[in-house]
Amino acid sequence: MKKLMLIMLLAALACAATAQTNFRDLSYAEALQAAKAENKMVFLDFYTVWCGPCKFMAEEVFPLKEVGECLNDRFVCIKIDGEKGEGVELVKRYKINAYPTFIGIDVNEKEVLRIEGYSAPDAFVNIIERVWDPGKAPERIKERYDKGERSAELVRTYASLLQQEARFGSFMERYQKARQVVEDYFNHLDEAGRLAPENTFIYTQYALDPADEKTRYMIAHQADFAPECRGEIKNALLGIYNRAIAEYLSGDVDWSAQAYEQIKNDIKVAGLNDDKAFDLAFQFIECYAAGDLNAYLKLCETKFEALSEEEQEAVLRGLIRLAKSEDQNVLTRASHFIRHELPKMTVNQLSSVIGSLKRIESNMVK
Repeated sequence: MKKLMLIMLLAALACAATAQTNFRDLSYAEALQAAKAENKMVFLDFYTVWCGPCKFMAEEVFPLKEVGECLNDRFVCIKIDGEKGEGVELVKRYKINAYPTFIGIDVNEKEVLRIEGYSAPDAFVNIIERVWDPGKAPERIKERYDKGERSAELVRTYASLLQQEARFGSFMERYQKARQVVEDYFNHLDEAGRLAPENTFIYTQYALDPADEKTRYMIAHQADFAPECRGEIKNALLGIYNRAIAEYLSGDVDWSAQAYEQIKNDIKVAGLNDDKAFDLAFQFIECYAAGDLNAYLKLCETKFEALSEEEQEAVLRGLIRLAKSEDQNVLTRASHFIRHELPKMTVNQLSSVIGSLKRIESNMVK
């Protein structure tokens, strides 16, 4: 009991010090005890180490302030590895069929909430809040929007609802409608409205690429946002440009020197490369674009491990381009490089490179 009280005290202090979701190092039974003592429920995050969407939720959703506030106020949160320890039995008890699955239970172990798969942050928060607030039921939100209400909270809730519904039925139609709701709202805002803290969601959730008007606005007005919002804006820009650079590393986007130089300039203007974090990725992209595949492989052999995990994954996806080479030296070096790295790769990296290796080695002269 003393151990549990100490854990609860440390958890409370940690919760006060950070806004992110406070996942506690507790067993299932200890979480129930803590929930009873704190008059809360228990939130169970069922995951596996190989699950990509689980990783997305852990890295992109649970660290966010709004998600942390929503969960920490209502739940004692714990993670359950569905393939280890007590997780194996809990997976059977709660009939977990997919990862991630998120279960909310009361102190009597009655299920009050179930969410399967990954969700955008706003959608995730809204699903949870609907349990407590009938006013956020889908039909009520739609009714308010159709009657012309355009508050930041309503637009944010309605758009996230449409995104959540996009997982079922007509995906593209509903997803595009969600984006259009936000676009219309953004286009009708004045300058003060675009910079208002309550509208930060426009940029953190719905600015998706460098050409997006909302992205251009962030870059032009980064210093004009309220001080408490600038960190979120910078993180949103980092996400956008990390994805853009990954597309060039992997070859998922057609090469355009003009578009690439614009991205490099945006990164510089936005102060995203003040720590030189993008420099090595730039080197990889520009080396491949120069067309000397042996020089590119030399770079892979000597600098690959200095890239971030996400950049490494993108480079590995891009190696399939080398399978088109008629230079047997290039194919052989590519094969040797991949096989040398295999023992060190993550599950996601392995899934990115196995097809490339097969294609490369099928074109090698036996």
